Amino acid sequence: MAADISGKWIFNEEFECGTDKGFAFFTQKGSQIGGYLEYEESIEDEQPFTVRQEVAGSFKRNKLKLEGTRAVTPDGNELVGYNLDTMEGTLTHEGKIVGHSYDCDDICGVFVMSRAI
Repeated sequence: MAADISGKWIFNEEFECGTDKGFAFFTQKGSQIGGYLEYEESIEDEQPFTVRQEVAGSFKRNKLKLEGTRAVTPDGNELVGYNLDTMEGTLTHEGKIVGHSYDCDDICGVFVMSRAI
């Protein structure tokens, strides 16, 4: 039986000019994944801000691929100009999802997700 990654995950990412820290929430139907990541983004020399990035993608043979579909503030306002991410990761034997991300400006990051208790 295939793994099910539905539920809440703690999300941490480091990228070229900053960090994202928060959580992810996924729903899974077969190999299709939907959900969102909500995190505080801290970029060098800028004020931190909160992002809720909606995502959709697939999870097959322990490989996760997600595409950002929309980015909003916590109160639902569209974040105009925010670069949506493409994320690729692997569910490890330790039960973590480890992978990398990139956006349309080729800003790359490395992330780890751990199940929230």
